[in-house]
Amino acid sequence: MAVMKRGKVFYILFRPFDDKLVGIKTFSGCKTEAKLIERAILSACKSGDFSALDPTSRELCLRMFVNQGKELPAGLSPQRLAEELTFWEGAEIFLKYPGISDAKTRDRHEICLTNLAEYFGKDFSIRSMRVPDVKRYMFDRIKGGAAEGTVNREKGTLSRYFQVLMELEMVDQNPCERIKNLSEKSGQREVYLSFQDVRRIMDVIPDWFRPIVWTAYCTGMRRGEILGLTRSQVNLKRGLIVLSAGDTKEGHPKRIPIHMDLLPTLREAMKVRLLGQERVFLIRDAAGVRPPCDESTKNPWRRAMKELGLTDPRPRFHDLRHTWKTNARRSGVDFEIRESIMGHSTRQKSVAERYGRISDEELIEAVDKMTFDHGDTEIIVARKGTRVPSEKNVNRALTNVPEKGKGRVTTRPNSLKLLVGGRGFEPPTPAV
Repeated sequence: MAVMKRGKVFYILFRPFDDKLVGIKTFSGCKTEAKLIERAILSACKSGDFSALDPTSRELCLRMFVNQGKELPAGLSPQRLAEELTFWEGAEIFLKYPGISDAKTRDRHEICLTNLAEYFGKDFSIRSMRVPDVKRYMFDRIKGGAAEGTVNREKGTLSRYFQVLMELEMVDQNPCERIKNLSEKSGQREVYLSFQDVRRIMDVIPDWFRPIVWTAYCTGMRRGEILGLTRSQVNLKRGLIVLSAGDTKEGHPKRIPIHMDLLPTLREAMKVRLLGQERVFLIRDAAGVRPPCDESTKNPWRRAMKELGLTDPRPRFHDLRHTWKTNARRSGVDFEIRESIMGHSTRQKSVAERYGRISDEELIEAVDKMTFDHGDTEIIVARKGTRVPSEKNVNRALTNVPEKGKGRVTTRPNSLKLLVGGRGFEPPTPAV
């Protein structure tokens, strides 16, 4: 009997049938958990009683019998297992499934499943879920104030949940397949955050969060790309951040030039290296030192918005990416270079663009020419597919000055144009 690790996966090697060595691929995240599963399966095989097995061990035991061509015991049939399976037991199996357990979206799946469990109940029978149940959930979530995009993500997690259980032959249908996503046009936003207001936000967020926000503002990177940034991806000498295809949402490699005023922040963040930790950005607070995740950044951002007295539609972290693109365009950065840095891959490229190679030097030169003070804060949200710049959907909380023009909010007199990196400018150097 043995538990072996190959890559990130733990395998159990044992003789449950007393005739030959059998290997099982587990969903375990540690060796101790794999050993507990091994003992549980061995005990069940010897006694013939499979009722005490937890859902994960039962699924592995079932797979072992099928792979070995053994006759299934009465207490281990997929039909019986599915009938007994509750929503939360299925969630535990789903979150440990290969491709889910180590996915970047695992935290998001876990949050979505928690919301679903609160609605349906943890003991809800999986086999009893039907299309009307899912539609009713989506309707009630929208009625309760959830955004269309949030509901679509939760439905997507539920659909993936059923796909995994179908692969494991624990259910025979996915009720989400016949349900269309909700239209997200009503939540489309056009956002620009002024340089002054970004500085105001920086003043009220925790010290460990400041370099993350500043990096997003200076690079246009997504939150997940920044939080997952490792030392090997940052080349301060060349002035580049290089992401592989697996590190980006688009699934394509990407080069992001480091602006001259971001260099001090990255140097400070990489000055002290923790043993066994490759992340560039870490949370350092009273609870200790640890790498951040999407959820750990949401509460500090919400608290900052509340402290500044902002009401919906309030700035979002992702709006920093929108702002970077606007600043790049208003600074005269070439269109192809902008799109290359942003990593947009949905638009069909022309022949000239496909055959044109953008050098590292071009990227760095273009970004160093960028300026970051190009107007006042605007947040315009479309309602029912229409762009409506009204008082309700334009954020007026950043200042109390009168409105100038339709849908435009002047956050403060724009009497001084600050050149990033120019004389008299002091870029934030947050304590990390």
